[in-house]
Amino acid sequence: MMPRDLPNHAAAENIEVDRPGPLSEASLLGAAHSSPAAPDAIVSASASVYPGLIGLLAAYGVLIVGNGLFTTAVPFQIMRFDASTMLVGAVQSSYYGGFILGAFFTRTLIERIGQHRAFVAFAAMATLLVMGFSMSESPFTLCLFRLGTGFALMGIYTTVESWLNGSVPNSIRGSVFGSYQAINFLAVGAGQFLLNIGAPGSQTQILLVVALFTAAVLPITMMQGWPSRVPDNRLAPTDAHTWMDSVRDMMDKAPIAVPGCILSGLLYSTFYSLMPVYLARIGFSIAQLSLITGGSLLCALLTQWPVGRLSDRMHRCRLSARLAACSACVTLPLVVIDAPWLASALTFVFVAMTFTQYGLIASHVNDRTSAEHRVAISATLIILFSIGGLIGPALVSGLIAAFGLKALHAFNVVASMLLACFAWRESRRFA
Repeated sequence: MMPRDLPNHAAAENIEVDRPGPLSEASLLGAAHSSPAAPDAIVSASASVYPGLIGLLAAYGVLIVGNGLFTTAVPFQIMRFDASTMLVGAVQSSYYGGFILGAFFTRTLIERIGQHRAFVAFAAMATLLVMGFSMSESPFTLCLFRLGTGFALMGIYTTVESWLNGSVPNSIRGSVFGSYQAINFLAVGAGQFLLNIGAPGSQTQILLVVALFTAAVLPITMMQGWPSRVPDNRLAPTDAHTWMDSVRDMMDKAPIAVPGCILSGLLYSTFYSLMPVYLARIGFSIAQLSLITGGSLLCALLTQWPVGRLSDRMHRCRLSARLAACSACVTLPLVVIDAPWLASALTFVFVAMTFTQYGLIASHVNDRTSAEHRVAISATLIILFSIGGLIGPALVSGLIAAFGLKALHAFNVVASMLLACFAWRESRRFA
């Protein structure tokens, strides 16, 4: 029994630290509804969030470095078994299928067990799935493990964004989420340079991915003073009627949402999944390939802020249309010219412009939709993007198998021009 004369600061410490209760009170997936009597169910953020914030973003960055390496190593891992380009596309598409599943199911799990445990659980899941992938040769199991990896990574993204959303004060929210986006591009780009360690797709690289996923758990488990469970209204399940109302509101006020997000997903996923295969087959070494893919993503990082600033001063869809048209023009020469040096140079420019599209479209949709619908719409935009990601690698790998490597660039031209047309039409609608 707790003595009545316990000092106030000691009692406060007991409340601020999220301690587990007796095993008899535990639940594998957490309680469906937390008891209001439990003082440690939800812990408020401390006055200074920076120490914990650094730990969270460091853990996220380390894990995304590993995922960036694994995403590019996957095609080489598959091609070691003399697999076709179509199988590479199917396996890479499965990753985005996992994203779609994750968008529906991970929020409920995070709400039940809290962000701290969810991060550790999803990181462990991703680690096991990567190990299983490295030991598989069957096309079905490769797709299954890649699907699971997508689910786990979607869980990581949702966990981190929810943790930040519930813990960071409004005064620094914009800066923190800007840093979060920058870390994402930097980490994925850094992962490309790790391709030079060991043979592409080798066990050495798989072990490095596993090590990075495991290391990402360390800052999370050692954080102190950072809430291990925070409330976030985005995790609450959305009523089906409310969700449909949100989608109707989005389609009425921002029709570009569906084609724009799907086309962005097509373009992004095709680069991540098949550009390494293309570069390897036209004669680039692994060192050169990692430089091109990593450098392209760093170029994409550099364009995020100026394009975002510019979109605040002009119609976002008009800017999106112009960038998409420029992307198509940049890629068009590669359809007819065989020049590896030109392919490398234009890839930098193409990625720098194209990888701003999802942010522009999402910002436009949020500008046009009601505040009460934004939670449901944010989830819908991610699902639409993932649908594009699911279709892209499988579709383009089939085109490459039928028409050759230049089909990749032809697809990018067509998809970019379609995006430009939809965006231009939207800009005229709201002119």
